[in-house]
Amino acid sequence: MLTEFIHGIVSAASINDANACFIKASNHYGYRLVQYRASFATDIPLPSLREAPLLLGNLPRSLNMELTAQDLIDRTIRTTGVISAAAISQELGNPAMFERLIGEGLGLVQAISLYGTVLNSCGVVLLWAGRHASEGHLTELWHQSGHAMELLANVLHMRIATLSRSTAGRDLTPRQREVLLWRSLGKTVSEIAVILGITVATVEKHLRLARENLGVETTPQAVLKAHVTQQLFAHGDSVAKQPLLQGNGKDFRQLG
Repeated sequence: MLTEFIHGIVSAASINDANACFIKASNHYGYRLVQYRASFATDIPLPSLREAPLLLGNLPRSLNMELTAQDLIDRTIRTTGVISAAAISQELGNPAMFERLIGEGLGLVQAISLYGTVLNSCGVVLLWAGRHASEGHLTELWHQSGHAMELLANVLHMRIATLSRSTAGRDLTPRQREVLLWRSLGKTVSEIAVILGITVATVEKHLRLARENLGVETTPQAVLKAHVTQQLFAHGDSVAKQPLLQGNGKDFRQLG
C-alpha cells in the first residue's frame, strides 16, 4: 500500500489530487483528521511577493483557521512527535484555533516537521487519530506507521512544490500569463503587441490586471511572483512548447 500511496501523490496532476491521496493514506494508517500547512518561496524579501500559506487536509471548516504568512514562516514547527494543542498554539501563535481544538477533544496531535525538505520552504503536517485520542494511542500509531507517514508527508511537500499553487489574490488569466511570460523573456510592450497581434494599449491593460491579481506594484514584481507561485509556465503554454512563434504571419525569432 505504501508504494501505491507514494505513486498516487507523485503522479497527482493537481494539489487537490495530492491532498486527496494523502488523506486516504492517513486514514489507512489510523489518522482520521489531517492538516498540512506550508509556505514556499520564503527567501523572497518583500512580503507582498510571497505566496499565501497553503492549507490542506480534512479538518472541519469550523476548526480550519488560517495563519498569516509571517506566522507560518517565523514559527514553523521543527519537532516531530506527539504535541499538545497548547504547545502548538504557543509555537504557531494562534491560540484561538487550538482552544477550539481542545474543546473538540483534539488536544493531542502527532506533528511531522517538514523543515529542510524543500529549499526555501517550511511546513508541518498535523495528524489526529480521532477525538479524545490518548497520548498512548498516538504513540502506538506512530510506532506502527510513523515511518510511512513521515515519508508520505515529505513526498507530499515535495510534490506540491512542483505544482501550480493558488495565491492570496486571483489567478492569472491565460492572456495575462502569456503577456507576463513574454515580458520575462525580455520582450518590450511593443514587441509583445506585434507577437500577439494586439494593440500596445491591450498589452498594457493585461499587464495592469496581472499586477492587480498578483497584488504587486510593478511588472518585474508580477513576473517574479507569477514565477515563484508556479503560474508563469503552465501546461499548454505556446511559448514553452514552440521554438518559433508567429503572429500576423511574421517570424519573430529575431525580435530582441
